[in-house]
Amino acid sequence: MALNIRKLTGHFGAEVLDIDLSEPMSDATFAAVSAAFDEHSLILFRGQHLSPEQHIAFSSRWGELEQHVLQEYTLQGHPELFVLTNKKQNGKPLGAHKTGWHWHIDNTYMPRPSLGSQLYAREVPPSGGDTWFTSLTAAYDNLPKELKIQISDLKAVHSYAHVYALKYPDREPLSKERKAQVPDLVHPVVRTHPATGRKVLYISEYIIKQFIGMSEEESRELLDELNVRATTDDLIYRHQWRVGDLICWDNRATMHFAQPYDDVNHTRLMHTTRVITDAFKGERAA
Repeated sequence: MALNIRKLTGHFGAEVLDIDLSEPMSDATFAAVSAAFDEHSLILFRGQHLSPEQHIAFSSRWGELEQHVLQEYTLQGHPELFVLTNKKQNGKPLGAHKTGWHWHIDNTYMPRPSLGSQLYAREVPPSGGDTWFTSLTAAYDNLPKELKIQISDLKAVHSYAHVYALKYPDREPLSKERKAQVPDLVHPVVRTHPATGRKVLYISEYIIKQFIGMSEEESRELLDELNVRATTDDLIYRHQWRVGDLICWDNRATMHFAQPYDDVNHTRLMHTTRVITDAFKGERAA
């Protein structure tokens, strides 16, 4: 089946037109959607009207969904739906706030890294709150040859405890039990996308604590350089949200960050799911 698609940038991203995700989707249509996801790394569906159950059902077509370690920020009765919002009820947060306000790949610190994420906009502020995406495939392709050689066999320590302490000092510290759920993990800096066979730069600002065999200072300098090279203007797609937008992005090929907004005078409410099934199954050399 051929989809009606509009490209969002020259490097990656596409809007899929004329599909209502609240309706049952045939296997043939989903196969085309999945192929577009692999090809474009990010696909956008506008004007959707999804219940939590419909959001979960669509996301589940890709595989098993994550149940976030911070279950207090999931939608009641739906542990797969993580809530991003500044809204409160009786003084209690209804979701996680100021999450992802830095360049990152979702959940590289989890034992089973995320294949992809599906973020759905329910309430958006009149300005700000955009999500910026970059192609880590194009970022790798653009690296100087000498830098590609330097990082070809490099491995990095990904740490939830590290990013949590750095970025969320106003939250309750992680308990020993929660830290045990997300121990530090080691991943290659250069990975091969299992669907496309292309090499990607697998980095995540602040989540990477250190590169194996390098000091903390050397690691920070190299990570800063790689992050700058991966986020040049020509590689970025900036999404200005509308209510009803759903974006599916490939965590094996993109990095993103959420732009701050006026969270005193305006509200933002987003629901996200993350697929954790076999993110790098079949990974092979390019």
